[in-house]
Amino acid sequence: MYKQNNNRGLYFSEKITESMNGIFNYPLTIVEAPMGYGKTIAVREHLNFAHANVLWQKIYDSSINSFWNDLCFLFSKINSNCAQSLARLGFPFDRLSMREVLKLIEEVEIPEKTVLFIDDYHHLNGTEVGRFIEFLVINEIDRFHIVLTARFIDFPNIEELTLKGYLLYIRKDHLELVPNEIVKYYSACGVSINNSDAEKLYATTEGWISALYLLLINYKTEGRFLTTNSIYKLVDNAIYKPLAQEVKDFLIHMCIFDSFTKTQAVFVWENEEANLFLEDITRKNLFVNYNINTKSYHIHHIFINFLQNILAEKDASYKEKLNKRAGDWYLKNNEYLAAMHYFYKVGDFENLLLAVELDKGESFYLEHKEVIIKYFEECPYEYKQDNLVALLVYAMTLIRFNEMSLFPKVYEEVTLLIQSSSLNPVSMNNLMGELEFVKSFTRYNHIMGMSEHLKKACKLMNRPSVFINTKSIWTFGSPSVLHLFYRESGKLEQEVHAMKEMMPYYYQLTNGHGMGSEYVMEAEWYYNKGDFENAEIAINKAQVQANIIFQPNIVISALFLQIKLTLVKGDYAHVRYLFNKMHEEIVESQLYPLMYTIDMCVGFVNACLRQDRKIPEWLTEGTFNSSHLFFPARAFSNIILGRFFLIKGEYLKLLGNVEYFITIASIFPSILAKIYTMIYVAAAEEHIFRRSEAIEALKKALDMAVTDKVYMPFVENCDYIQPLLDALYLHDIYREHIKQILAIYKPYHNSMEQIISRYFIESKPNLTKREEEIAQLAAEGYSNKRIGERLYISPNTVKTQLKSVYEKMGVNSRFLLKQYFDENPRM
Repeated sequence: MYKQNNNRGLYFSEKITESMNGIFNYPLTIVEAPMGYGKTIAVREHLNFAHANVLWQKIYDSSINSFWNDLCFLFSKINSNCAQSLARLGFPFDRLSMREVLKLIEEVEIPEKTVLFIDDYHHLNGTEVGRFIEFLVINEIDRFHIVLTARFIDFPNIEELTLKGYLLYIRKDHLELVPNEIVKYYSACGVSINNSDAEKLYATTEGWISALYLLLINYKTEGRFLTTNSIYKLVDNAIYKPLAQEVKDFLIHMCIFDSFTKTQAVFVWENEEANLFLEDITRKNLFVNYNINTKSYHIHHIFINFLQNILAEKDASYKEKLNKRAGDWYLKNNEYLAAMHYFYKVGDFENLLLAVELDKGESFYLEHKEVIIKYFEECPYEYKQDNLVALLVYAMTLIRFNEMSLFPKVYEEVTLLIQSSSLNPVSMNNLMGELEFVKSFTRYNHIMGMSEHLKKACKLMNRPSVFINTKSIWTFGSPSVLHLFYRESGKLEQEVHAMKEMMPYYYQLTNGHGMGSEYVMEAEWYYNKGDFENAEIAINKAQVQANIIFQPNIVISALFLQIKLTLVKGDYAHVRYLFNKMHEEIVESQLYPLMYTIDMCVGFVNACLRQDRKIPEWLTEGTFNSSHLFFPARAFSNIILGRFFLIKGEYLKLLGNVEYFITIASIFPSILAKIYTMIYVAAAEEHIFRRSEAIEALKKALDMAVTDKVYMPFVENCDYIQPLLDALYLHDIYREHIKQILAIYKPYHNSMEQIISRYFIESKPNLTKREEEIAQLAAEGYSNKRIGERLYISPNTVKTQLKSVYEKMGVNSRFLLKQYFDENPRM
């Protein structure tokens, strides 16, 4: 019999309680079970009972960008500065950015028993998020634990993580209720049943708690248990039918959202009573839950699917009004992508294009490419005619997406629409100027070609462009402006002057975006000729200009050239100081993609110093993620990779990569990258005793370089090609140019050898025997808990000793520790 009306009685079996008691003993816990097994409630209640500091994150789709934005929001509750830094850094697709995330989190005082609870993780299966979580887990952040709940899990290295003591893995069988547990669960809800009833319920539900709950509700309504295969019929009878009509209507309105807030519910339903309904529904019914952290409501998957089936049967006007109201809500709250989604569902292209105009493309990532193109492909002509700025945003977005096959069609369409509009002359000229500005990017790195469009845009416009964010990275992450714009052999001086002529027009249109870049290019021109004095004058001009409106990417390019000039002088202490200034630029600007720029600077310098172990690993692997290394910077990264192959003696591998290097350097033509590549080919051919091929390759490099007096690529690699230069000199081939190269090389060589001998003598870290044991096990991937078990010491002792190891070895993570042991196997 049933004792009281208590539908919210919570019951947790001993096996699930015992399992979850281990959450705080592991960096990672995974709770895996199909829908309706009470994963979320079990984790939530256990963490509440343990007084944990919970960062609860519900996952609704596979968008990495959405995952990262939500995660940054959660971290703002611990430290707002950290959250802002994480947001600017962006999702970490590679080890460099993962280490930066780790550093940011470890610098924050994490409260005791902090748990990042990622609910419905299965939506992120197969994405890079798993690799990122694994990285955090194996680095064991103090007082920080991660819990994932998922219907099914596809997580990297589950067996290894379990074996090494990082992972607590809770499966479906822990959450199933067997007959004696069903008796206890029903009792907690005010219903007494006997063992026979419990056996029948178990046979019907196989311990699935959602079905048990629905049968419970049905029992309270009709006084008997029904066995049915239709879960929706149970939902209908037990949950939906007893509700008042107003409540039903309210829930149907809300079922179009994955989650919603009180103010959102009031706005969309257009009724202040939504507040009262929400309080009543959540108090009485487990199928609508409230998340106190995000202050939002979530309808259970079973119930939301049921409600959506009812919505599908409503007439078109009902659904149109509902989706239109949802779009208005998101537009009002500056969530433009979500607004576009709902406006598109009802064919409201006027408001969809308004959302595009307001967003300016800032929310459009590569993962949104197909849907953005679909919106504009299906947009009726009459709406485009009245929303020309949105079309300009779309045209610029196509260039960003590298959809150049679509761009001409859109460009022609926008041109005709502007010309046929009834705008006043000033407005029409501004839009035609915007179009010219957009088109300049189709001629990227052709200075004269870009300049033509920019001049036309300036003549037409009486205001700056609406498209460019002056805080975006003008250099695309390249440390060298010359590398980006030196595209034609024999015309370098002309290109330097053309750049100085073009940039004032660009600055006029963008409020100074990239300020100082023309002086960086000029300084690099002087440097490559060996005119270090004029290079230093020009680079100081660049820094003054870049600091006027704070252009950190230009400052870093200027500092990189200063570092190269300082290497020539042999002053490595000042090189270190300049690298510190680079890092300060990132901290101040929080433009974290510039980490990759700095890494390329570090890689280039260490390649010059033949310190192959100190070149960042992502550069030596030759694999790059498009989210962080923009394409125009790729050819520069290959300059570093080619030199790395030489240092390692991997001559055949280098020659096998030449075609790839040249292909990358030809897309946005970079003569500088091609010169370096042919120098590397010459060095590799010489080292495999193919002198004639080596001479031929070096001649090709000289053919491209000497008409512009680009000497420094040869100087920087003279340690590999000097015999070849000597041979060409004896045969009177480019004799005067080679003479100049060798004259510059002599002091350069002395400076580099002096730096190497003083700063790069290997020394073994002075670890105790116990520290060595701990370091080896940590490098092999074992958690502090498992290391303690193996060495019969406490996890806290392991943590203390490991901190000492890090300090002595100059590393700050298990990842770097492993890297050290891989490079020094006989420590």
